[in-house]
Amino acid sequence: MIWTPPASVPDRKLGPFPLTEEGVAALLDRYGFGDSVLRRVVVDQESGRQAIPPRVVRLVIDAMVMSEDIRWEPVSLDLYGVRRFRIDESVTTSWVLYDPPQFTRFEGLLQVDLCAERCGSLHLANAEEVFEGSNLVFEVTGGTWSALHPWGW
Repeated sequence: MIWTPPASVPDRKLGPFPLTEEGVAALLDRYGFGDSVLRRVVVDQESGRQAIPPRVVRLVIDAMVMSEDIRWEPVSLDLYGVRRFRIDESVTTSWVLYDPPQFTRFEGLLQVDLCAERCGSLHLANAEEVFEGSNLVFEVTGGTWSALHPWGW
């Protein structure tokens, strides 16, 4: 089987909007994440001895636009200053998101948890609790979100 590279990520249509308290509220107001699909995870980092640790991650999710009946559009979460992350793959994971991403802040860092449904508590005490048991989580200094144009098939 010959591997074909995936289509590139669509261009930005709206945004970027910062992942501040107001920006996250706007993101969660615009999109329904139930049954959304994580389509791309792009990790951009330097390697080697001279590498600078902060990385950039782009997540592209197909999510439902809440104000329009059954219209889905790609939305990107661009995370920068990535301190740590976990991406656990398993046979049972199809990268369908059942709940909206969970955004928390501890010690000046933003945690973005895309598997928030596994968490038994909505009142997390620290960043370690965010990472415990999550299959898809990032700890970053900041980020933005953007609505993207449709996929060009």
